[in-house]
Amino acid sequence: MATQLVIYLKDISSLNADWVFTSQSNEITTPVNSGTIAEFAEKNKNNILSAQLITCIINAELIHFSYQNIPAKNKQRALQAIPFALEEQLAEDIELLHFATTSAENNIYPVATIKHELLQNLLNKLKEHGIQPDFIYPDISCLPQTENIWNVLKHEDRISIDQHRDSIVHTDTDSFSIILNKLIQQADESQQPDSISIWSDDDLPDLTLLEDINIINHDYKISPVSIFLKNLKQKHLINLLQGTYKVVSQSSQWWKVWRVAAAMASVVIVLKLISGGIELNRLEAENKQINSEITRIYKKSFPLSKRVINARVQMENKLKKLRNNNTKGSTSFTDLLASASPVIQQTAGINMQAINFSNKKLELLFTIDKLSSAESFKTRLNKLHDIKAELVSTSSDSKLVSAKIKIEAL
Repeated sequence: MATQLVIYLKDISSLNADWVFTSQSNEITTPVNSGTIAEFAEKNKNNILSAQLITCIINAELIHFSYQNIPAKNKQRALQAIPFALEEQLAEDIELLHFATTSAENNIYPVATIKHELLQNLLNKLKEHGIQPDFIYPDISCLPQTENIWNVLKHEDRISIDQHRDSIVHTDTDSFSIILNKLIQQADESQQPDSISIWSDDDLPDLTLLEDINIINHDYKISPVSIFLKNLKQKHLINLLQGTYKVVSQSSQWWKVWRVAAAMASVVIVLKLISGGIELNRLEAENKQINSEITRIYKKSFPLSKRVINARVQMENKLKKLRNNNTKGSTSFTDLLASASPVIQQTAGINMQAINFSNKKLELLFTIDKLSSAESFKTRLNKLHDIKAELVSTSSDSKLVSAKIKIEAL
């Protein structure tokens, strides 16, 4: 019985595809077939239902590839930062795009970016024919990946060039030789390939390279889907079905047997959640107030910034850029503010009124609930190893204390 279905969607508009079924040991159990998804689904309803895994492979031209240096401990943290890192490189609004990645090497994350609309439309079309994929991969990534070897995939009239651990470039037959030589010339010495593997359905024009690079030709004759099948367990592959598109397993017979027990467990969990609801609401309100304050400070500090998506992350990025460009040393405005920012963010009830910088000193004007809170804020600033804080003045009314603190570098 087939355990895996692999579909190569050569054209997602017409849903023209090649497909093959495999056994549990990953051996092909049916010939490679071609046609539309509608034709395929009509003839293979039972096999589709019995397939334990469904993998779809799509044209890499639909995807933007890049490698991003993200100092994150795990993939989930990286996915939060990746859209901001790519924001200025992409023409589309990042809110219209879906970002996917896989494990990193030395904080370098491979990133695949695709339009939400395109991916959602594809999934909807497949679902209409009873196909719900577990994985969606770009085609050229499903070729064997070897250090210092570039891959070239030609299928019908399309050619994709995968510069190992670099960008993927797309061209046609007429421009192929020119583009490939240009890429080799532009590559750093450490990134230039020793060999180029060309995977093609027919003969390419004679290829004359400017550099002494070995050419390895692979003729797959009918369809590359059988080649893709052999490489679906490579670690570098990026499954586009992440985040909101992550596949959720369907309920099984096990769930039906344990439905009553699960329902009772759910009641217990709900009761515990209700008992902690008041505290949760308070924390959410406090978090919302802090985020609003961060956003207000960000807008005031960077009035030219047009979009505010995540004020804290954006402020950290801009402060990092300013710090890298600053030559005044540790007494600069950005250094002092960067040192004090974590304490400001952690101080409940503080409301910044103004931030001034003069004579290598940072002046913070703020309101807070009581005088002891202002003293506590100053004390925590003075615990930092690189700055010294002085409470210059305070005044109070019936509700709030207004205070001024000066900060200078040690």
